[in-house]
Amino acid sequence: MIRTSKILCAIGCVLLLVTAIFHATGYSVVRDAMAASSIPAFFRDALPGVWLHFSIHLVVLVFFGAVALFTTHGARSLLSLLALAVSVDAALVFYFAGFFAGVALLIAAALCFALAAIQHVAPRPASHGGT
Repeated sequence: MIRTSKILCAIGCVLLLVTAIFHATGYSVVRDAMAASSIPAFFRDALPGVWLHFSIHLVVLVFFGAVALFTTHGARSLLSLLALAVSVDAALVFYFAGFFAGVALLIAAALCFALAAIQHVAPRPASHGGT
């Protein structure tokens, strides 16, 4: 992986981690709001967990980004899949919640992973000099 690709991948990972932390800070607010609401018990109990699940999902994507940073084979494919996954996350969040800072962070991370995949240079196989 060339330096530019590594830097873009690292920035994408940092953006996702910041987004995950930012999102996780809302857990207690969601939990308290659900406890005080009159919605059915299933939704009242499930929504805080789903809220936290998205933060965990982003941390798992950060892990895969870190793997892409330190691997030579298949990094372009992994970076492309990360870009796709984060783009889908951004699109879904935008669809359900509209545009806000969290969506901007997801879009920026997806762009970083996509550009890292484009910039990525696959390692050349070792040549066997023989006669």
